Amino acid sequence: MFDMGPEQLVFAFFFFSFSGWIGETIMESSVRKRFVSKGFFKGPWVPVHGVGAFVVYRAVEMLKTQPLLVFVVGTVLCTVVEYLAALLLEKFFNTKGWDYDTYPFTYWCNFKKRVALTTSLFFGLITLGLVYFYWELAKRLMLFLGTGILVKVDVFFILVFVMDATFTFRQHIKNNAAGIPNKTAGLL
Repeated sequence: MFDMGPEQLVFAFFFFSFSGWIGETIMESSVRKRFVSKGFFKGPWVPVHGVGAFVVYRAVEMLKTQPLLVFVVGTVLCTVVEYLAALLLEKFFNTKGWDYDTYPFTYWCNFKKRVALTTSLFFGLITLGLVYFYWELAKRLMLFLGTGILVKVDVFFILVFVMDATFTFRQHIKNNAAGIPNKTAGLL
C-alpha cells in the first residue's frame, strides 16, 4: 500500500478526506433535517478521514483474511483517532466538531461527548468497506488518471487546501482574540 509515489499519497489523502466529508455531511444533514456541511474547514474535506484511512488500512491490511479482527481493530483505532481529533479541535481551536449528547442514537452511550459506542461500531463497518473495497477503488482511480493528471490534481487540491486552512485558522484566531466562541461545526 505505501509503495505509492508522493502523487498517489497526496491524491489518496484528499480522496479519503473528501469521502469522509460526503459521509459526514449526509449523516449530519439527515439527522438535522437540513443541509449541514461538516468539517472544520470551509472546503469539502475532513482531513482526519484522510489520515485515518492511512492509519487504519496500514494497521489492518495484514489481517485481511480475518474480517472480525479487521472490524475490531478498525473500531478501536477509529475511536482513538476520533477522540484525539476532538481534543485537538478543543485545545488548539477552542471549537467542537461534534457533541454526541445532541444525537438521538448516541446521547446514551458516549464518552465526554467526543466518542460514542454506536459511532465506533459504525467506524468498524466503515473499516471493512475501506479494506475490502474502497482502498482498491482509490487505487484503480489513480491508475486510470495516470501520474501526469494526478500531479495536476494534487497541486490544485494542495493550493486550495492551503488557502482554506489559512482562512480557517485566521478566523479561529481572530474569534479567540475577540472572545467570540467558535461554533460547534454543523451543530449551531
